[in-house]
Amino acid sequence: MLTTPVQPVKMTVHLVNPSHLAFGVGVITPRWLFVLAGATPASFGDPRITDETLETFDWDTLKPGDVMGLGIHTGNALRGYELGTEARKRGAIVVYGGIHATLYPEEAQSLGGAHAVVKGDGDQMWPIVLEDAARGTLKPVYEAGRIDADQFVAARWDLLPEGRYMWGSVQTVRGCPKHCSFCSVWRTDGQKPRQRHVDVVVGEIVELRRRGFRFVALADDNFYPVTLSDLAMAERQNNTARLEQLKTLRAERFELMEKLAELPSDMVFFTQITMEAAEDDAFLDAMRRAHIKGALVGVEAVTPEGLKDVYKGFNDSGEALVTRLRMFRERGVHVLGSFIFGLPSDRPATFEATADIADRAGLTFAQFVMLTPYPGTIDFAAWEKKLGNDALEVGGIPVTRHWLIPQAQRPKVYTPHPVMSGDEIRARTQAVWDKFYSLPRVWARSRCLISLRSRIAFVLISKLYRQMYANTGIATDSARVNRANRWARLIAVPCRRLFTAKPMPDLAMPARSAVRLPAASVAPAP
Repeated sequence: MLTTPVQPVKMTVHLVNPSHLAFGVGVITPRWLFVLAGATPASFGDPRITDETLETFDWDTLKPGDVMGLGIHTGNALRGYELGTEARKRGAIVVYGGIHATLYPEEAQSLGGAHAVVKGDGDQMWPIVLEDAARGTLKPVYEAGRIDADQFVAARWDLLPEGRYMWGSVQTVRGCPKHCSFCSVWRTDGQKPRQRHVDVVVGEIVELRRRGFRFVALADDNFYPVTLSDLAMAERQNNTARLEQLKTLRAERFELMEKLAELPSDMVFFTQITMEAAEDDAFLDAMRRAHIKGALVGVEAVTPEGLKDVYKGFNDSGEALVTRLRMFRERGVHVLGSFIFGLPSDRPATFEATADIADRAGLTFAQFVMLTPYPGTIDFAAWEKKLGNDALEVGGIPVTRHWLIPQAQRPKVYTPHPVMSGDEIRARTQAVWDKFYSLPRVWARSRCLISLRSRIAFVLISKLYRQMYANTGIATDSARVNRANRWARLIAVPCRRLFTAKPMPDLAMPARSAVRLPAASVAPAP
């Protein structure tokens, strides 16, 4: 970072999260907006934050010479380019970051009006970019790379808009040691887990609770970065250095969970872990004590053939999968199971089998997504190479650049299937969503909660989740999409009220204490 700050400037810094749909209320705070706000030097004043999942950007707030920072992933890249192009026309300085801009910096420049693109982690690079913009020495590309965990910037939660989000979000680790074929995280964030210091993480959570957030998402690539199998393998290989490194990472997880357990008992945490955590009794027990009551688990497929398709052979299938998923529930962890449809091995019967397993496994929530080749993944690279110059075009845009196709014209299925058409896969996927989130099934699942208020909150969040992610993401009927968006806006307001709590402005940090791991938590699996 530069040691000599620039003089105070009059430009306003705008941080914008693009979205083609606005719901009025957000489920989880988009963390990157508030992290970059925390990284913005004081000389630039407080940045103006716009999350378009709440409301669209107000162009009256932008003046020539302002800086617009846009964070894009593949799904919202096109909307980001629309904003950036218009902002540049109005005389603003446009800077892109995020996973998609990291993969395609030249695209942001040619299609999105970018003056500069930041590749990689923006925590430490953002102040440099702003200072260069103020001096008129902006570079076209900034290579930020991957920074160490002690360089991660804390979020500016004081800039949160009042009453607009249900859940707060805090990141405890970046990176995932897995290598799933459909995921880009391990390539962009790396396979080496970078864990933040426990006190820093807890400090952010305490601040959120002081502001009335009792539900907090631990927005990690993988909250369970060290498995019992990893420990066992390092021991079999007599790799002492590796074993000690893994034990240290694991001990830090337990230390964090010990601190979370000391926070107010009304707090609820949600995170993302792999299926292997189900066999780790000590870890699941620690999660329960820490009030980590929910986790997204990537199930992906319910057959051995499907798991092979996505390089996820470490997962179970069939009845073993049902048993494994139930282990989470028995330990007090509610699972949001994630499934992929459209894999080469899928057949019409796969959809019903998946819905059946989701029911019998006791999943509290589920999401059913259609196989989409995303840039940065193994699947995308193979798909792009296979199609070559023969890719189907929609409005002159090849499907290998599907994110550039207007939302209303964008295909829902991109990879030809051996036995099913794209329309059949889409229709069957929508049917599974409709079945899983039917009111009778949602109400039955709400029995896991005691109070009527909690059960009503469960029903509302279930319906909201379906409207936001199923109807608006899968349906090809524009009327259904618009209707779902209206329903989501109506449900979101009362739903948010059920998730908030009375602020605790005087909440103190938990006292420091030495963490003691259960013996079983560091012993390799037999």
